[in-house]
Amino acid sequence: MNDLLGCSSASPLPNNIDPSKLSQAFSDYFHNKIHTIRDKLDKIPHQNSETPPAFTGTPFTHFQPLTLTDLEKVLKEMTLKTCDLDPLPTQLYSDCLPELLPSILKIINTSLQTGTVPNSFKTAIVKPLLKKPSLDPNTLSNYRPVSNLSFISKLLERVVLKQLNSHLLCNNLLSPLQSAYRPHHSTETALLKITNDLLLATDQAEISAVALLDLSAAFDTVDHNILLQRLQHTFGIHSTALSWFSSYLTDRYQTVSIDKLNSDPIRLECGVPQGSVLGPVLFTLYTQPLDHILDRHNVFHHSFADDSQLHNSSSPDQSESLLSSISDTITDVQNWMTENKLQLNSNKTEAILIGTTSKLSKATSDSLQLSDSSVPLSSAVKNLGVTLDNTLSMKQHISSVSRTCYFQLRRIATIRKYLTTDATAKLVTSTILSRLDYCNSLLAGLPSSSISRLQRIQNSSARLVLRKKKRDHITPLLNQLHWLPVPARITYKINTLTYKCLHGLAPAYLSDSLSLYVPSRALRSSADSLKLNIPHTKLKTAGQRSFSFQAPSQWNTLPLPLRQQQSLESFKSALKTFLFSK
Repeated sequence: MNDLLGCSSASPLPNNIDPSKLSQAFSDYFHNKIHTIRDKLDKIPHQNSETPPAFTGTPFTHFQPLTLTDLEKVLKEMTLKTCDLDPLPTQLYSDCLPELLPSILKIINTSLQTGTVPNSFKTAIVKPLLKKPSLDPNTLSNYRPVSNLSFISKLLERVVLKQLNSHLLCNNLLSPLQSAYRPHHSTETALLKITNDLLLATDQAEISAVALLDLSAAFDTVDHNILLQRLQHTFGIHSTALSWFSSYLTDRYQTVSIDKLNSDPIRLECGVPQGSVLGPVLFTLYTQPLDHILDRHNVFHHSFADDSQLHNSSSPDQSESLLSSISDTITDVQNWMTENKLQLNSNKTEAILIGTTSKLSKATSDSLQLSDSSVPLSSAVKNLGVTLDNTLSMKQHISSVSRTCYFQLRRIATIRKYLTTDATAKLVTSTILSRLDYCNSLLAGLPSSSISRLQRIQNSSARLVLRKKKRDHITPLLNQLHWLPVPARITYKINTLTYKCLHGLAPAYLSDSLSLYVPSRALRSSADSLKLNIPHTKLKTAGQRSFSFQAPSQWNTLPLPLRQQQSLESFKSALKTFLFSK
């Protein structure tokens, strides 16, 4: 079995495998994959990378015990999901909360005060999940091992995370360019920052080189000793708090479960569990020293968990030098990762040059040279679920969204006669409108011919929900469903993000791109208050599509009472009413 599962790069499932042995087959594969990567990394000579600055603030030495009120607040924020390890369905925790709460509180406070995690909380049931629906389900390497943990263990992790985040925020220890697992940050804000930089560079007649880095089994190869040293040295975690994290990481076990059939338990010697509350956050802290390497190379960068993007810009005649600087940076990143037991997957690393068509034609390079491979420049790359082409026209992204939405619409149409109007509307909202809205702020400033393709999808969706024919006028249907048209949805998203930027509800990297308008002489009208500066740009297809241009341009057209709303919810409600009135 190990011969079949441990060595082949394709990692196919053995033919006619006994279903009772399938969970063990997955378990062996996941276990062998981690050890193969670790053994490979151990054989590579290490180059001592720079040590990040030591923590100099007030150390985090112990956790604060919780009260019943504190615990109730944390419970209300959690999703009630049941794991096979739970002694009773999670819903019963909620139904019997007054009786169970004191016992749960004692368990959690005892763990926090003693710096130990109960062994029963360190066992995970792994359910292999196919990474993408389009991948071959008969290939083991196409699955991701996601850990399911008991409800109370996740509750404990959430309590610890709250106090850890408080320490990190108070001491300004979080990377400003890491957008994963942080309030007010998302894939959309990350992509908006990246595309804003690229569009402004294009507006200055430059081309930009972008490299997307991919890691192999990133969460699963994290070295526990290195992580604990980093928590202590870089993030100032000591004493009982550090002992708790040490207990959390050690003596963890996992078993793969398929159709209620479990593999033998395996002790985990490295890694942080995917599917846990703390694991992803600990991974971002583990990789934070990469910021110092990237800053030293003067390369713009952004990360979302284990997805990293590097980019820099130059004149077209300097394209070789531009790609060479990116290549040198990746080499240093690769050396750091090797030393820290992480493996950069060169086969999945992508690179692209971005600019206007005329400027790109002057570039002389067609590949990015790495130490162990050559990465050809692509005409389009997929980054955090959005397809970016080399002119940022978004045409390929819109085509991809259109194909997926029409596929879903056809599927819904086959069962429409069995559904109520309300059920169909909810189904369409979750499968179609959610895709039209995902990162739609990147579409601001595109020509109407591009947006109209997405509008036709929404029109078809409305007619399907209300059982109308193609010749029926669409505006009354959208109004009946209370759906804003696609262009208005984009405007809604841009202005909502702008409001968040102005009220401390957005990442600093977006807020810093906006500035309030300050007139050279006293205001003659209150309508000029709360307006934003609109930067000077050259190209309608580049600079005028950037967030730093679109945000103030659209914000300044809003009525003053709308801009003066005191809360985000009241602003969103008033904005939607305003857009419907137009």
